[in-house]
Amino acid sequence: MRLALPALAALVLAATALPRPARAETILQGRFGCHSQEVTDRLFKLVMAGDESGFGQLLKGSLASGECRNWAPGEEVRLEDRTMSYGCLAPAAGQERCYWTPLSAIEKPN
Repeated sequence: MRLALPALAALVLAATALPRPARAETILQGRFGCHSQEVTDRLFKLVMAGDESGFGQLLKGSLASGECRNWAPGEEVRLEDRTMSYGCLAPAAGQERCYWTPLSAIEKPN
């Protein structure tokens, strides 16, 4: 029995280390997302601070450079990764890199 427990523990660890497949989702609320989670965080901090000018400038530049994009309701996406408040979403079709977006974009409002 003692030999079986370490082997079982190794199997559990190996299974949890495997990457999870991306999950299909639909954008329910229009939001923006950025390739870099840091840029997404910075944009939301500007919103929370009430800095509309700073937010507008950073978002405009980030959209123009391709760092960020807007999601429209109804778009089909893949949820590739997530944190407590953000998901890394990619268009369902194609191999485009994901964009860190608030999970509220894909969650049904309460």
